[in-house]
Amino acid sequence: MEPASGNSIDIPADLLPYIFTGERVTNIEYVKKAATQHTPSSLSELYRLARVEISKSLQTWNPPLASLALESDTETSSHLHRYEALFGRDALRVAIDLLAFYPQLTRKTIIALAKLQGTSYNLAREEEPGRIPHEIRNPDDPIAKQLSKEFGWGWPYYGSVDATPEFIRTLVAYCQQTEEGFGFLSSHFTDKDGQERQIADALIDAVGWIINRMDKNPQHLLEFKTPLPGGILNQAWKDSWDSYFHSDGTIANHDKGVASIEVQRVVYDALLDAAEIYDDALGKSSEANALRQRANELKQTILDVFWTDDKGGYFVIGTDRDDNGNLRQLKIRTSNMGHLLHSRLLEGNDTALVEMREAIIRQLFSPEMLGGNGVRTLATNEIRYRPGAYHNGSIWLWDTYFIVQGLHRHNYHLLANELSQRLEKVIHQTKMFPEFVRGDDSPRAYLNQRVVDVWDSINNKSNRIEQPPQEVQAWSVAAIITLHHYDAKNHSYSKPSQFESEIIKSIKASDDDLH
Repeated sequence: MEPASGNSIDIPADLLPYIFTGERVTNIEYVKKAATQHTPSSLSELYRLARVEISKSLQTWNPPLASLALESDTETSSHLHRYEALFGRDALRVAIDLLAFYPQLTRKTIIALAKLQGTSYNLAREEEPGRIPHEIRNPDDPIAKQLSKEFGWGWPYYGSVDATPEFIRTLVAYCQQTEEGFGFLSSHFTDKDGQERQIADALIDAVGWIINRMDKNPQHLLEFKTPLPGGILNQAWKDSWDSYFHSDGTIANHDKGVASIEVQRVVYDALLDAAEIYDDALGKSSEANALRQRANELKQTILDVFWTDDKGGYFVIGTDRDDNGNLRQLKIRTSNMGHLLHSRLLEGNDTALVEMREAIIRQLFSPEMLGGNGVRTLATNEIRYRPGAYHNGSIWLWDTYFIVQGLHRHNYHLLANELSQRLEKVIHQTKMFPEFVRGDDSPRAYLNQRVVDVWDSINNKSNRIEQPPQEVQAWSVAAIITLHHYDAKNHSYSKPSQFESEIIKSIKASDDDLH
């Protein structure tokens, strides 16, 4: 895409290359940077996010909010208060990361979301039986009112497809890794209709929602397609409307189903997790075997449908469909492929699986994907890359940390530590726990300090192509807490393989070239 011309707003030189054909800048607003002298402790920020009441040695946890402004930042813009709410996906990601350290936080999160689990079909909320909500707000909340007026949302709003399998994964992990164990399944709660239920019922209903969605899909994938004119188009973690596109920059066809690679990954693991509970605690052996069979079939579909040999081989971000319903790859290189490393999906010594794992790692540590402060959400040579874009070029701390976990899982400890050091550096330099940093090559962690809006005449949409990150994001806090608790003694370090040594050498050479 060539830079557009004819904008009436004076465009800064660093932004001009990232204004694409058909785009017109409509707004540039500079935001005052928070004046922070010291980085707050990750634990104190977790307490704020979870609204913890500390009385003597007792702690009362609540499911964590998605983000907060720094406590010291008294002059924040309204943008930095936009996500001070409970989001299903976000809370579950925090809960499972911190399970080993704060199991009561995990327990409270599971129960809170079970209470709001879908019980009926409601179009305005995108509610379906068994579905875990995406965003929870009081309908009288000013932001909730604005979203309802602008997009027609009801509350709670259920527009995500990954919160439900994440709920299963977190619930099962809690049962398997805490003293309460399977006894948690008999815990009672009152659902959104006022009915008394048990946690086991919430698990079964969540599994049922996934199976129902998969059975309606020709390839048995978990796709998203909002039924609302104002619903979220991309109902996965990269939920910007322009984050799923083809290699020529054409936006995915949202009139048909879109499937995201990391969503299929979490569904695969959730099916296997649920099968273990069905076998070990619920006496549902035949159902457990059916779930395992479904997971095996999904695994083969993932390997067949989402893999491409292009550019050295990688997993594409997802698939969409043409107007006749035929499946098409969204062939772009994104950080999403890295999520497959932290899964049972690519485990094993089978030659093909090893080659896929190594191909992913080569891509993630290539100059196009590895930024100065972590893994970019989008490779620099993809057509919609912008270093300050929300999901198309920035570096998210939680996203890079998820890749760290996957690298440790496959014994690539040196590479994991390389990324961990970059994450620690971001916290040290920004003195906060930001949602993301700019995805450029600078070793310095830079935050967006402006809001930039464009009108995209090709897609007939307004697009916010730059915005400041949230200052204290729950995912980032959880990632840093886990990094700080990480005990290298729990891993058997051995001499790095030739493959890992080659990657480390290439990283050093690339850094030397840049600096």
